[in-house]
Amino acid sequence: MKPVIVLPIFIAIILVLFGNYYLFSGTKKSINQYKENPPFRIEDATGSGGIHLLLDKDKNTVWRKKQDGKEDFDFFLEMKLSHFWNGTEFSPREFRYLNVYACPGESLPTFQMRFLLRESINVDKELRMPKDQLAFVYLFQEKNKSKVSIPLSKLPKFQKENNYPKNIYILTPEFKEVSKDGCFAEIELEEIN
Repeated sequence: MKPVIVLPIFIAIILVLFGNYYLFSGTKKSINQYKENPPFRIEDATGSGGIHLLLDKDKNTVWRKKQDGKEDFDFFLEMKLSHFWNGTEFSPREFRYLNVYACPGESLPTFQMRFLLRESINVDKELRMPKDQLAFVYLFQEKNKSKVSIPLSKLPKFQKENNYPKNIYILTPEFKEVSKDGCFAEIELEEIN
């Protein structure tokens, strides 16, 4: 065969192999990120920016409220599903606390937190916003505390499920600060192991 024919074919094969490797490695990295932090909704009604920093597991990155929002909340975080797939069924998770951390060197601001059980809908079948169910309301007014662990004992006892999304919820804390310039470093769910 002539080099004029063989060389373009060889280059095309190399490009296809390189493209497949790039696609595979990028997909694997994205799947690992998804397992750690699924792509749930977060919303900052104040427009302060950086709300994603509350879920990055780094207490040195912070979210600071810069202005009041137009909603009756400052921000919400869809954090975790109430269940996980164990290979045969959806098993319930058991949650102990919602831990809220202040910015380094600062105290937690006064805030109200509404803990919502957000309906986990199948977005492939239903084109609507999920419905929220209020689990409880918590008001934090203590002074000079840099961390608070809010007990989650008021959550319902979740049962095993076989049909997603029936009785499976996205745990969603919704925060409203009473003070003007509050600062949070991290918000995390603590599970019972």
